[in-house]
Amino acid sequence: MAHEIQADYASGSVLYAIIRTLAGQVWYPEGQAFEDWGAGGHAIDSYDIVLTDKSGNRYVGDFDEDIPAGCYCIQVFKQAGASPAPSDALVCSREIRWTGAGELTAAKILANKAVQDKITHAIDYYDDDGATVLLTLNLYDEKTTSTRASE
Repeated sequence: MAHEIQADYASGSVLYAIIRTLAGQVWYPEGQAFEDWGAGGHAIDSYDIVLTDKSGNRYVGDFDEDIPAGCYCIQVFKQAGASPAPSDALVCSREIRWTGAGELTAAKILANKAVQDKITHAIDYYDDDGATVLLTLNLYDEKTTSTRASE
């Protein structure tokens, strides 16, 4: 996937993002794992994801596909010095629901392709590319109830 991390800020700045779990752990890109801040002697520059200035006050970056499905917080900071520092100013933050293959949004579920298997009745909801499955709903029927479970 690409450009899941987005921030609006004056062009010409240096921005970076940090991804956290809802419990506060931080994504360590080199180790491909979430960890407590500072584990293993890691400093802030071990966690940063550089954002690209696309001009017109728009910055973008990629959400690591190795991050497991879940709900995460993306924090975007303005770098003041030569490298990321704990004193850098927070520019914005937002929550992302990550499926492991892309971001899950209501707009994608409502506007993009959805295909139901006529035999299993499972419904696959697709990303903007029309090929990546973001969510599968499996319908289970019992005598008097019908429930949905997502996978």
